[in-house]
Amino acid sequence: MLTFRRFTMIILILLVSLNLWSFVSKKSTDGFIHDHVTLFCGLLLTVYCGISLAMAFLPCTNFHHPVICHGTPDGKSVALTFDDGPDPIKTPLILEVLRKHDVSATFFLIGKNLAGNELLVKRLVDDGHLAGNHSFSHSGWFDLFSAGRMRSEMMETDRLVNQITGKSPLFFRPPFGVVNPMVSKALKNMHWHAICWNIRSLDTIDRDAQKTSHKILRQLQPGAIILLHDHTLFTQHHLDDLISSIKAKGYGIVPLDKLLNIPAYAL
Repeated sequence: MLTFRRFTMIILILLVSLNLWSFVSKKSTDGFIHDHVTLFCGLLLTVYCGISLAMAFLPCTNFHHPVICHGTPDGKSVALTFDDGPDPIKTPLILEVLRKHDVSATFFLIGKNLAGNELLVKRLVDDGHLAGNHSFSHSGWFDLFSAGRMRSEMMETDRLVNQITGKSPLFFRPPFGVVNPMVSKALKNMHWHAICWNIRSLDTIDRDAQKTSHKILRQLQPGAIILLHDHTLFTQHHLDDLISSIKAKGYGIVPLDKLLNIPAYAL
């Protein structure tokens, strides 16, 4: 499997080889490589940066860091996950729908949203749902932060969740689902499992509820991790029907830790 580290080594080897070849070709009659070595090195570096950037938006390739995007395909089970909460108005609506269907889900919480919503988060966990880490700020600049700043945000969110629930999340979902070298460095040798998804609802973009539901149902497969959000109109008004449709297709909706067979919290 091609990883960022291996890719970097390949590019370095090619750059060194290119420069050695340039030195040798300097003594030949045409000297083509020598005359164009700067261009070739520039092309290699452009390819390197382009591929590295593109792979940051494809986390399930595990290019930059190991990421979990689906559970085991044994049995017809899927997991529901909700990002960007808690929301004092909208999250309780979701909890009521989940309770109606006796379904447990995972909520990837933003640390800055926890203040003032402590009772809601406690209720969420007491109802049997899982609390995951979704950074503290969920800043649009998060992916440009240093690894140290990223890790500090993640640790602060863990601390706040633990303060409210007595539990320390092991599941971390990177903001926007982007995994770059800084995110990887922040996660390295730490306790978190990076969790993404293999069914992206696009409920924050698509305003057509029927289209969104059809997209999710069309992609259903054993072990699927479904990405939704607390705050969207689709989740508020169509989650009930979506859960009924998933069950009608013969799928069970299980907690993420059960789907992955990985503990959700540190002991």
